[in-house]
Amino acid sequence: MRKAILKTTEWVHATLILALILPAVYCLGAGQPDLIGGGLYMKCLVIAFPVAATDFAVRNCKGLSSYLTVCALILAGTAVLAGSAAAPLRGSSLFWIYMLVITCETLFIIINRISERMHDGEPEAPVPDGGAPDDRNTGAEAVRRLYYESLTTPSFAVLLYFAAVYAFALNLNNPAACNAALFSAVIYTVNAILHRYISETEAYLALNRRTCNIPSKRIYGIGLCMLAIFLLLLIIVTLPSVFTTGRRHYRDIRKSAAFIEFDYEEFMKETPNDPVMDDPAQLLAEQYGEPGEPPVWLTTLFSIMATIAFAVFAAMLIKIVYDTFRAFREAADDNGDIVEELESGDEVFKIRKIKIAPRKLSERERIRKEYRRFIRRYRKERPALHESPTEIEKQAGIYDNAECRELHNIYEKARYKQEI
Repeated sequence: MRKAILKTTEWVHATLILALILPAVYCLGAGQPDLIGGGLYMKCLVIAFPVAATDFAVRNCKGLSSYLTVCALILAGTAVLAGSAAAPLRGSSLFWIYMLVITCETLFIIINRISERMHDGEPEAPVPDGGAPDDRNTGAEAVRRLYYESLTTPSFAVLLYFAAVYAFALNLNNPAACNAALFSAVIYTVNAILHRYISETEAYLALNRRTCNIPSKRIYGIGLCMLAIFLLLLIIVTLPSVFTTGRRHYRDIRKSAAFIEFDYEEFMKETPNDPVMDDPAQLLAEQYGEPGEPPVWLTTLFSIMATIAFAVFAAMLIKIVYDTFRAFREAADDNGDIVEELESGDEVFKIRKIKIAPRKLSERERIRKEYRRFIRRYRKERPALHESPTEIEKQAGIYDNAECRELHNIYEKARYKQEI
């Protein structure tokens, strides 16, 4: 249940971020508030389908080819859903912009899922000498981690994104985008708090099992109380903004910028005394004549070089595609667990395999081996150390067997006599 809630919070996180992009872009072209902007955000929530479907596909597809096949079906399904949701917009340019944005967002999700799975299968970067483990996530690694976790890890820092869209729409006189950003921020805050609560509870339960062994009900009770307190504070902070949505002071900065005028004629004015420049290519042609045909050997050389360069480029491209397919396949095993490459150190020692020929058994060893194999056919459990051959045969139920008596006598001779 907890894993399902965590996965749902990840889907809500990605959906709210991607669904607000088109309303924010629409603010730039909308001249005045209209009914289209009010329903555009609801149409953009179609992106929730590829968010959930690609996550399910990347966790269950073993190979990259199967994943891409499923993603093609997801892309087609998203196009059908988006076309149905945007049916009232048909015949306008906004319909095609909407379809283009939804398609680009779906492709971004597909590529991000591939990168995330391949990155999870990579070995962790080594810890710098004298540094902490967190020193690995600085610089470029931190940027890569931000990209890979952009669709999977809710964070309170994302609220700055909703605040920026809210301020952007407020200054472009678009109440619909303001309302979408406000309510998205409220829902996202609840989603982030729930994700943090479950994640921290899971971590504390794992720690508790190894240390104090406090009852899990008590831990859940404490966590739920803190969750309720945070949700109550959120409601108290949000209610004034909800009830004052009709009293916002909108302004359109585009109209303010329209009053700024530039005198282009002043910049483009020419003086009559400006000298007229001759064409340099014409001067070179008059001085050296028209260029002739290049020699055949030079044309052949350039053709060979171009062919070699194209072959090298094609080989590199094929290798990159092959490595991508192999890395995607090896990133998870049959159970869906992440497979990491374990390295013992900087140096890797290759152990030479030496084939050892089987040692020829003596007559005594051959008889004892044949006796044990005969007993094992009738008695599957291992005999005790104190049992004699007679007791072993009685337990196996073959004491009166003629073949067993003959093999018993041979075994006794091999066991006690010096010569056989």
